[in-house]
Amino acid sequence: KRAATSLASSSSSSSHAVKSLPVFFDKDGRTGASAVWWRDAFAVSAALDGDAGSAETAAEDSDLGHAARATLFFAQDISRELLTDLHVATRSLNFWELVRDQRHGQARFLLTQTGPRNFCALARDGAYRFWCHVSAGVSGKPARFALPNASARVIIDGRVNALAELQMSLASVVGQVHHHADAIANAVGTSHSREDTRATLMTATNGLLECLEQVAKYSKQSKKKVGDLQRVVSTVTINAESPKLLSKALKGFPGLRRDFMPDLPEPTPRSPRASVDGDRQGPFTPSAADPKRPTSRLQRLASMDLTKIDGEVTHRFRQQIRVDGENLPLPKINDTLWQGLKRVEAQWTVVRDASHEALALHAKPSKHVRRWMLYAAGGSLVAVAAYMTVRRSHLCGSTELDEMIAAGKAAIRSFWKTNLRDPVKELRDELRAAFVSDRPDDANELLEESKASLERMLEEYTKQASRPGYSESLYRAYKSVGGSEHVAGEEKKPEPDPMRLVTARVEEELKSPLTNMLAGDLMQLLLLQTQVMKVEMENALMQMDQIMRANRLNFSLMACFPAALAMYSSVVAVKAYLSMTFHRRRAKRREEMRLLLAEAERALCNLKIAERRSVQQGMLIYALNSLYLALQRYHGLFSKNEWRTVRADVLELADPSISIDNKLVCIARLARTKALIPEPHRVRKL
Repeated sequence: KRAATSLASSSSSSSHAVKSLPVFFDKDGRTGASAVWWRDAFAVSAALDGDAGSAETAAEDSDLGHAARATLFFAQDISRELLTDLHVATRSLNFWELVRDQRHGQARFLLTQTGPRNFCALARDGAYRFWCHVSAGVSGKPARFALPNASARVIIDGRVNALAELQMSLASVVGQVHHHADAIANAVGTSHSREDTRATLMTATNGLLECLEQVAKYSKQSKKKVGDLQRVVSTVTINAESPKLLSKALKGFPGLRRDFMPDLPEPTPRSPRASVDGDRQGPFTPSAADPKRPTSRLQRLASMDLTKIDGEVTHRFRQQIRVDGENLPLPKINDTLWQGLKRVEAQWTVVRDASHEALALHAKPSKHVRRWMLYAAGGSLVAVAAYMTVRRSHLCGSTELDEMIAAGKAAIRSFWKTNLRDPVKELRDELRAAFVSDRPDDANELLEESKASLERMLEEYTKQASRPGYSESLYRAYKSVGGSEHVAGEEKKPEPDPMRLVTARVEEELKSPLTNMLAGDLMQLLLLQTQVMKVEMENALMQMDQIMRANRLNFSLMACFPAALAMYSSVVAVKAYLSMTFHRRRAKRREEMRLLLAEAERALCNLKIAERRSVQQGMLIYALNSLYLALQRYHGLFSKNEWRTVRADVLELADPSISIDNKLVCIARLARTKALIPEPHRVRKL
């Protein structure tokens, strides 16, 4: 019960999330609110005119309009719920077929991925059999096993067979419900006789009751099928066949009973809506003799005895017409029809719950149930961690937890400071000092000033050496290094290198250093040499400072490298994971839509071979409804114009007035849509 309730709630919530496919129960609005309102208005007008015959006819037409609207409402509700159940049954069937087709691992799957209850039951049975084997080996007597020993394949085959029959019955019922709804819409709009409309409504009501009985029957039978671990017997043998290809299933078993595949009656051709309202004129006088309730010749409505009911048959869709403060009497000729609708409503509630229970019994285990062992291990680890945390906390008088937290904070703070904050700050300062700072560089200015001073000193010394009367020894040195006296009218020769002149003079002055220290040029030469050494030293210090700055920058970058590498690796890993996730999600969505389109094409091909088979009609409606829901959920895969075109094609496939050949052409056009074509096997960049 609980599983069925959860299944129903999940299906209802998913159905409200997106809009289902309009299946054209009443495409032209023949039983809509406006049409029923006009019928009521004609009945009121005829009653006010005072014509008894016209008033009775108009009231009967109005009552039939309300009955048709109620019948279509129940048909829509039944179709909506059964399509949801058919979706669950198809997905569960595909899942169990995949498990069955595996070469090995069925027993392990049933043991570990079907929930803790089945795990405990199988473990208990295995322990009991092991104990029986051990006791038999010790005593030497044969042991009798009180528990069955069914293989995993038998259990899975039982579930596959149960879901296959349930899928066929649901598809057949969906096809019949849509056929009856289409017949009602055609009869209300095209029939000129109230008797024909009433007969069509009675036939549709009888058909809905038959459909509900069929669903209840197969729901009850599916509960008895092999597949439930509590009902498995060791003597059961099952031949499992896949119902996905329904035509192949029938060809493979020519002697198979086809009670679960009723045929559709011949489709009623649609025609333009004709008015069923006749002339309503003349005075209204109540009829002297009340009409009797006719007995139904249909099987499921003939058993209802209404002769003992004195009052009118009421229903929430049956509304009385009020004229001049008085309610007009309801036509008793339609009481059998309304009583049948009440039975449909009451029986549908029971059948819906039975269908949900049958599906919950054989449905595939949910994702959380399949991962229960992982969740149990995670919960155990969390429990152990919580226990250890409480033992080391203040609750038990211990300070280990606080010390561990403080140590962890200190380690994180130290790592942050050492590997990220300080290196980044140093790197910022160095870059700012190198590129952003506006303050003048003192070392560069001092070096330039020293160079300028040295050049002036050397220039002045060279001028003194070029004058012959200033110093004979200096002039001789000047001549020895290539200097010459400037003569007017001759081309000026380049001056010799001042440093060569200084070097030559130092060599000459050092021959008698004491004398030249006091009376010669040795002191001036030493000052020049000191200035030269100063310039060279400042230049070397500048180069050393540049090397040290480059080293500090390298050290800052090396300190930031682990954190930067970790951040870059994290970004790349997250990007790759998101790319793969989005790629797989898109591929899965496209595959789902392609499979639904292939299911619709398969159903159309089978309908072309045998057009009166309601199972194929139901599978077609299911495939189109699921495809329409998938298009709404995954509309992001389509462009705006493409999505409108695809939606129009799907609605065209659901139109019963279009031929099968045209629908196959429409499916071929849908298959060429870009969003339905398989994506290339590569991961695109975000």
